[in-house]
Amino acid sequence: MRKFWPLVLSMLLAVSLPVSARTAEPDITGIPEVIDADILKFGQQRVILWGVDAPDPRQQCWINGTYWGCHEAAKRRLQLLAGRGEVSCTFKGEPDPFHRYFGVCTSGGQDLSAEMVKSGLALAYTEQSEDYLPQMAESIAESAGLWQVGVLFEEPWLFRRRETPGGFR
Repeated sequence: MRKFWPLVLSMLLAVSLPVSARTAEPDITGIPEVIDADILKFGQQRVILWGVDAPDPRQQCWINGTYWGCHEAAKRRLQLLAGRGEVSCTFKGEPDPFHRYFGVCTSGGQDLSAEMVKSGLALAYTEQSEDYLPQMAESIAESAGLWQVGVLFEEPWLFRRRETPGGFR
């Protein structure tokens, strides 16, 4: 029986590790529904894009003194990016209290978070990660999306903390 303990322990360890630690495979793959400017839904599983934050549905943005639907523009951009084919997400960190995971999601070889930030329709969320700061610098330099001349907006996380109980997306 002593010979089998190392085998049993290694099997238990392998079973207890998260899937992403055991394989290089994505945690979820498919054709998601875009339910927000930074949230995808695969069946019943919601995945929040890792390292970025996009305008909230109730958030208002202004361009040269006129209302601009920045949330709608951001959501349409994510629909375009995610609608090109299969999307694969690798989970990062623990799920939020609503069992939603944060994930690095790709489609057609492109990182959706990076593309959203480069388009200026999401911001690098440095409280979570600094992964997308180079893309944000690029979008600022190109005056893309929220960084257009004449646009006034509030950082989505500040808006949410003030307007949403718990500050959750």
